Amino acid sequence: MPPKRSRSEVDAAIVTLPYAALARGDDLSAQIEAAYGVDGLGILTVSGVPKLSEARNGLLPLAPAFAALPEETKGKYEVPSAFYAVGWSHGREKLQGRPDYAKGSYYANPLHNEPFSDAKTIETYPTFAAPNVWPDELPGLEPAFMRAGQLVHQVGCLVAAQCDKYVRSKCETYPSHMLEEILKSSRCHKARLLHYFPASEA
Repeated sequence: MPPKRSRSEVDAAIVTLPYAALARGDDLSAQIEAAYGVDGLGILTVSGVPKLSEARNGLLPLAPAFAALPEETKGKYEVPSAFYAVGWSHGREKLQGRPDYAKGSYYANPLHNEPFSDAKTIETYPTFAAPNVWPDELPGLEPAFMRAGQLVHQVGCLVAAQCDKYVRSKCETYPSHMLEEILKSSRCHKARLLHYFPASEA
């Protein structure tokens, strides 16, 4: 078992990629290996993402705004047929065997409001294939959610391209741009807006 790292060691080990370098397509293989290689933490951050603050500030305040709506209103946006992985979910997950009321989640596909039109596909894979639902009572949620989610996806594709480049350098049979193309072509993306309730309410 590897020795436990201190907080300062973890912070020092976190790799940060400059967005500008990602956008230019610079070779960041060394940083990818440091983040995701044998000795890496398996995470990295990206700095300097354009319009991130605006997207975040436009979306995050809507989480408590939705959570403050009446229970019967929020219940309209639960989708049990999608196992609560579309729309609102609160107390549906279990933590240590008990329902988790500490947080509420709003799930949606940030790229496609209707990822699939085939009824059979939706019935078979409702968690990822069911259409998004949006609250009439909070009309700003949909555009803010989609804007932030699409920005995260765009940055994720740039990181995936770097991962592809790194793996390709180590394995010539690895298909070029495989991970990047999966992220770009998939219709099954899922984003989750979280709201943590005060401890007295959880």
